[in-house]
Amino acid sequence: MDYSKINPLHGIVVMKMHGAKESEGGILYTEEKRLDHATVVALGPGEWVQKPGKKPEYRGMNIAIGDTVVIGPGSGVILEVEIEGETDTLTFISENDIVAVVRK
Repeated sequence: MDYSKINPLHGIVVMKMHGAKESEGGILYTEEKRLDHATVVALGPGEWVQKPGKKPEYRGMNIAIGDTVVIGPGSGVILEVEIEGETDTLTFISENDIVAVVRK
């Protein structure tokens, strides 16, 4: 699938989950109380942050496409996305909900 056609807004990260199990009916199961790993496939540009008494400042993303990230159980919104006839199940999450980045 050509993930470059997905353009998330603000601080949203789009990921392809690792190790999620799917039932025949299409329900994704993950183990409770377990951190999930995913690969980043698309990123928003970042977001403006307003601190009290200061001018808004732009904060870019601290992760990159291709990074492996760790998220808490049940985090994000899982959607089935179709692009040019290809379908894939992706997770959309705020950058703030990412627990860690696994870098090699």
